[in-house]
Amino acid sequence: MSDKKIHPTAIIAPDAKIDPSTVIGPYTIIGPRVTIGKNNYIGPFCLIENTVMGDNNELIAHATVGVKPQDLSYDDSVQSMVHIGNGNKIRECVTIHRSTNVDVPTVVGNECLLMANSHVAHDCCLGNNIILANSTGIAGHVHLADRVITSGCVGVHQFVRVGKLAMLSGGAMVPLDIPPYCTAQGGRARLVGLNVVGMRRAGMNREEIMAVKRAFKVLFRSKLLLKDAIAQLEAEHPLPAVQEMLDFCKESKRGITAAKVKINQADD
Repeated sequence: MSDKKIHPTAIIAPDAKIDPSTVIGPYTIIGPRVTIGKNNYIGPFCLIENTVMGDNNELIAHATVGVKPQDLSYDDSVQSMVHIGNGNKIRECVTIHRSTNVDVPTVVGNECLLMANSHVAHDCCLGNNIILANSTGIAGHVHLADRVITSGCVGVHQFVRVGKLAMLSGGAMVPLDIPPYCTAQGGRARLVGLNVVGMRRAGMNREEIMAVKRAFKVLFRSKLLLKDAIAQLEAEHPLPAVQEMLDFCKESKRGITAAKVKINQADD
């Protein structure tokens, strides 16, 4: 790598593999078992170890990636990893911990924005185009599907799944699974409607959005048991977007977040 791309105060482990186009800022430490692709910017005071990183990522400052998990049962001899895709923006003081499983890394997909002080714990899997707002905490083994958005100070319990295009309001505490397209809020989060704006921006047409709205009402606003609501909707040969919601609910192990008694009429 050209010395012009690495600040003289940076420390690089001998086994690190870094593309010559990547910039590394002052006082950053690149530890062992690191592979970094093309055109990345790694700002000052970052720490990266046990990580495979793609191309065109930006780490602003003080980010910590690939350090051992905050799990008291973790065996320090396990050389687990973090895998980060392409085009991500990782802001100040973000932490991303490596997995507890040597065979399955912690994953961050492509084109995600992790705002300042957000945390991605061990064994998490984040999809593409995700936004974690400031001080969001994602506990271990959480799966976030594509285009999930969290507002500030959200907390997600370990092993929770959050479906595609779901949105979590500021301060939400999320102990149970959040289905695709839904919005949730509250100290013990409840579903309050649908992320209609996000659905439109993702290119979903009116027919799809109306079908998802109806499915939401049947699943979460009717008096049917969830299993009976799923069976009713499946018997109607639903559109793929609705089937995705149904499959998500059927596959839930933690349980599905319930709806609030009253929801915003604009979301109906």
